Amino acid sequence: MRKWLLMAHDQADSAELQLTHEVPAPILGAGPSTATLAAGVFEDRSQPFCLKTRTIILLLVVSNVLGNFTLSRGLHEVGRLVSFSPWPYIHAFLNPLVEVGVLLLIVWLISQLSLLSRVDLSYMLPVTSVSYVLTALMGEFLLHERVSTESWIGIGLIGLGVSLVARTVPRTAPVLHKFGDLPYEAAQ
Repeated sequence: MRKWLLMAHDQADSAELQLTHEVPAPILGAGPSTATLAAGVFEDRSQPFCLKTRTIILLLVVSNVLGNFTLSRGLHEVGRLVSFSPWPYIHAFLNPLVEVGVLLLIVWLISQLSLLSRVDLSYMLPVTSVSYVLTALMGEFLLHERVSTESWIGIGLIGLGVSLVARTVPRTAPVLHKFGDLPYEAAQ
């Protein structure tokens, strides 16, 4: 495969080599399904990820932070819940802040599902962990919780980790749209 790419590059009129998913099929000695799987290798992954992915990340972080914040405020109003009976928990769901918190966390879950379909797990979890930093800030300043110095150091390290991971490529694994796109050998 590498030899073919080098030969094709030498025969091309420019420094760029335009490849589509149809090109590797005959080279790989396979049908279009394998070529579609192999096409992910030729994607230009150096491009920054699209606005839709950034929007989903933002929605995921905001819904997580606000959902946990409103849930915490609502449950502080309800009081301590330690029971084997479902009735105190059902009563807690009647609190408007708990309801809003639960709805925001449902939005968070849907956003997480959507984001996982677009980027690698090893990218998503560190990037969205910025919500830990924001949650700690909201806890400290809006819920008047005391956050220890050790916790702030850990939160700073999380922020540093988020900034490092955000600079990496969000998708490195090949994208398979459905089971039928797998090569014949992989489908068995």
